[in-house]
Amino acid sequence: MGNETAQAAAPASGTSSTFHLESRLTVQHAPALLDSLRMRRGGDLTLDASSVVTISTPCLQVLLAAGESWRRDGRRLQIMDPSSDFLMDLEHLGIGLEALQSQEST
Repeated sequence: MGNETAQAAAPASGTSSTFHLESRLTVQHAPALLDSLRMRRGGDLTLDASSVVTISTPCLQVLLAAGESWRRDGRRLQIMDPSSDFLMDLEHLGIGLEALQSQEST
C-alpha cells in the first residue's frame, strides 16, 4: 500500500474534488491522511468512504479536524457513500457523521 491514503489529484484552490479513502485507516495512516487532506484544502471536497472497513481514533481525529478547517474556510466537506463498517466505527467512537462534514459552500 505504501504511504498513499487515497487516490486523487490535489485540486486547484477553489475547486471541488473527490478523495477516495483507503479501506483500512489505522494509526499508521494518520500522518499521510493529514498530509493528503492539507494538499486539498481551499476547495470543496467529497470523501468517498465506501471502501472503509476500519478507522482508528487518530484517523478519525484527522477527519474531525478537516471538517472544522473546511467549516472555518467556508468550504464544503462531505462524506459520500459511507460503508456500514465506517458508520459502525463512528458509532462505537461516539461520533456522528455530521461532525465530520461541513455543508458550507461558496
